[in-house]
Amino acid sequence: MNKYINYLFVIYAFLLPISRSSISILTALLFVLWLFSNNFKNKIEFLTSNRIIISLLLFVGFSIISLLWSQAPFGGLQYIRKYWYFLTIIVIATAIEKKYLTYAISAFLTGMLISELISYGIFFELWKFKEATAAFPNPFMNHPQYSMFLAFTSLLLLSKIFYEKSLNLKILYVLFFLTTTANLFINAGRTGQVAFAASIFIVGFLHIKNRFFAFFGMSFMLLVIFFASYSISPNFKARVNVGITDIAKVLSKDDYCSSIGLRLAVWQIGGEIFIDNPVLGIGVTNDMEALNESITKKHTNMECAKIMPSYHNFYVQTAVHLGLIGLILYLSVFYNLLKLGIKDEFYSNLLVVFVGIYSISSLVETMFHEQFPAAFFALFTGIFIAQKRIESEV
Repeated sequence: MNKYINYLFVIYAFLLPISRSSISILTALLFVLWLFSNNFKNKIEFLTSNRIIISLLLFVGFSIISLLWSQAPFGGLQYIRKYWYFLTIIVIATAIEKKYLTYAISAFLTGMLISELISYGIFFELWKFKEATAAFPNPFMNHPQYSMFLAFTSLLLLSKIFYEKSLNLKILYVLFFLTTTANLFINAGRTGQVAFAASIFIVGFLHIKNRFFAFFGMSFMLLVIFFASYSISPNFKARVNVGITDIAKVLSKDDYCSSIGLRLAVWQIGGEIFIDNPVLGIGVTNDMEALNESITKKHTNMECAKIMPSYHNFYVQTAVHLGLIGLILYLSVFYNLLKLGIKDEFYSNLLVVFVGIYSISSLVETMFHEQFPAAFFALFTGIFIAQKRIESEV
């Protein structure tokens, strides 16, 4: 049974960036096969002793308990059910063999390559694909999510360049890094671009011993990338200019009716709701009703923010839903990830990059609660836990 789980795991990694339906089907199939796998008792014992799994269970469990003080508890179940994508973590963490971790990363990169090729074709108007356009050439997911995937893929490839011994493979990774980074900046997702800009310094400090060279080397690379992107990519130039204009509107005119302005508005109001309900939050339902009520009573200049479907920041959203307790539980998942203590340098460094990209991206999107980002989190969290388990078994 474990053999089939390992095979499906690699297929899951390949299809994750390119197929929404495959994520659901394979998540269910992997979990069902895992239930009938060998050494089930030992796997349960391992999971119950793993701090990451415990933190995740406590967070989801507290979300369920919050239905007790939510205004519409049955509606809250619809919100919480999206966390079922995390079931893949326990399968990967306990059942995957060492060689399949490497295969899965390669499979994920292959899936991303296919996605990028489609994206380039859309950008250059060689073909049409679903609802994607040349201005938003993200073929399978929305542009903030796709930009996070691209940012992580780019820095994963940059890490591989540092580790790879073969000159031919190193050249291949360099070319793949360049095309992935270019794809990141021809897309409209500022989320991934910001996460990339911040996290590239993590890669530099992890792989270059001299901190001076690491900082200035990554700074120079970033300046070149940003200058080239602004000069060549109409999408990037337009998004930068729009971003500057949006911020100016907020500062000079108190006008929040723009992409960035709407986010600033819901973050401010979300912060106020959290202050009013600091310990337990208001529960996982009717959060946007609370926002709209606050706008009507206290923030009439933010009337346009009533169109927002979420708080576009998972930290703010968690604080509103679950208060300080829920926010601490959420942060503990990533804290325990960083404390995992993987010995293998590649996986250890990649873990830090992953946490950096995911944490920064979650500042402007509800990544932890969306299908593609949740599956992305499940895949790599599972890989990191599995790597630690394998090291402990040796």
